[in-house]
Amino acid sequence: MSDTADIQTTAPERARIVSAITTVLAQVLDYDLPELTESSRLFDELGLDSTGVFELLMQLEEALEVEFDTDNLEMAHFETVASLADFVVAERDA
Repeated sequence: MSDTADIQTTAPERARIVSAITTVLAQVLDYDLPELTESSRLFDELGLDSTGVFELLMQLEEALEVEFDTDNLEMAHFETVASLADFVVAERDA
C-alpha cells in the first residue's frame, strides 16, 4: 500500500521538479524556452555547457531545497529534462 501512496505523492512532486528545471534553465541559459518538454536535450538542443551545469545545479539546490551529491553526477543525468528530473527525484529520496 505504501508504494501506491508514494506514486501519488511523487507525480505532483515530479511536476514541480520539472517546472523548477524549466525555470532555472531559462535563467542559466538567459533566454526563454517556450518549446521545452521533458524530452528536450540539454546540451544538443538547448546549448547547455559544463559551466552552465554547475550553475544549474546550484540554482536547483536553492529552488528545490535539495543538496546534490556530486559523486553521483553522471553526464547521462543531463541528457534531457526528464533524465535530470529523474536524478533530482533520486537525490531527494536518498
